[in-house]
Amino acid sequence: MLAASIGTGTLSLEARVVAAGGTTETVLERRLALVAEAVSERYTEILTSAIEVPGGGRLSFRVNLDQAPRGLLDGSARLVEMICELTLRLTPVKCRFALIPSEMGKPQEASAEFDVAFEEATQQRLFLAVHGFNILDDRSLTGVFAGIGVLLWGWTERQAQFVRALLREGVVEVLEGPEPAMRFLPERKRREIAASFKVSPSVVTECLQAAKVKRFRYEVWAAADMLRRVLQ
Repeated sequence: MLAASIGTGTLSLEARVVAAGGTTETVLERRLALVAEAVSERYTEILTSAIEVPGGGRLSFRVNLDQAPRGLLDGSARLVEMICELTLRLTPVKCRFALIPSEMGKPQEASAEFDVAFEEATQQRLFLAVHGFNILDDRSLTGVFAGIGVLLWGWTERQAQFVRALLREGVVEVLEGPEPAMRFLPERKRREIAASFKVSPSVVTECLQAAKVKRFRYEVWAAADMLRRVLQ
């Protein structure tokens, strides 16, 4: 098992496609590459390098949360949002994630640890499995991400598009100050979303209510805070 150093914010993650959404293998790999490129550009502050697409319906990346502009809490929030954005952009393709602590040079070197995490995730039908901390932290983090996964995996492609548009600027913002603190970022106006998708505002409102987007925002908050507590 990999040992997590106290205070380290260095983590390795891998995503594996579990439902291709009716796409062919070639189209799927192309879609993964396009999404990886777009998300890498947005989250360059925490990524140690661009998200890799090694083939076989996989994404692989490594992050250093301590290097986020406002420290570990900021990095934790960014990582949670990054995982959500990858999932939203790929919908209806579904991916399962594994997260491990890592001091290693490349995420691929931790393949055995990922296999253990994915085995648990598959057996328990989890959105994301954490492996390599102590068992309490592993299960606490896995559990808090499970709440996010229930929502993300339950959304239609249209719901995912509306949620991305609504939360275009992110979900939470970390505030400057001696103590870690967060606040929710403002949501984009429903009328603007309706205009961009050429639908009525009532369609957007009903779709977002069905998606339980308010609950989603709190799930992201909880996951960011839990991740920071485990790593600090």
